[in-house]
Amino acid sequence: MLGEPASASVHDVGRMQILEREILAIADYERQRLGQELHDGLCQSLTGIAALTVVLSRSLAANAEPGPAAAAAEIVRLLNETIGEARDLAHGLCPVGLNGAGLVGTLDSLARNVSRGQGAFCSFVGDRRCPELRPETTAHLVRIAQEAVRNAITHGRAGEIEIRLACADGAASLSIRDNGVGLLGQRRGDSGIGLHTMGYRARAIGGSLEIAPQPGRGVVVTCAFPLPSSDKSTEGANNVRGP
Repeated sequence: MLGEPASASVHDVGRMQILEREILAIADYERQRLGQELHDGLCQSLTGIAALTVVLSRSLAANAEPGPAAAAAEIVRLLNETIGEARDLAHGLCPVGLNGAGLVGTLDSLARNVSRGQGAFCSFVGDRRCPELRPETTAHLVRIAQEAVRNAITHGRAGEIEIRLACADGAASLSIRDNGVGLLGQRRGDSGIGLHTMGYRARAIGGSLEIAPQPGRGVVVTCAFPLPSSDKSTEGANNVRGP
């Protein structure tokens, strides 16, 4: 009789872990589907409109209508900017699998994209000692990094962010540091759901998540996780890479 509550508790924990994995799988599938639709649908439509507008601008210029021609050229410029933003959004929704870059390459691209278009300087520090990871593990880690960066910019109002991947002795850690306003700011609004989701993702790969204030200013999000037994290293870099 005394063992029944403990057994029930273990059973409940197991069911909860299965439910968390199913929820994350559904969320990732929907992100990938939406990202693909943006890339193949909206981006292609905007590209077609931009091409037609280029033809219009040249026709107006040939007919000695500089004012309308300049307006059409400006529309082309704005369309191209919008196409770039839509493609960045599509790649952000579906970062793994579009280019086969793996964890190191995807985190590096994430840092570059943030620096280029989100108003904060973001750098990435890789580790050549890290072995190749399973695609599911890579996907979870990329999502954790994305959410931490989003919180740092949106809620923490950070101007500088560092993404760091470190591996040693069969274990690894992914950390995201920022110089924002701190935990109070990052817990506002809808960030609570994101923090819970990061925790689910860390547990799904057998790891743990810690969110703590940095000395002085900002927050550091750290996901510690076990490494597979492999001697094959990922394509990495030991230096900081920015935009």
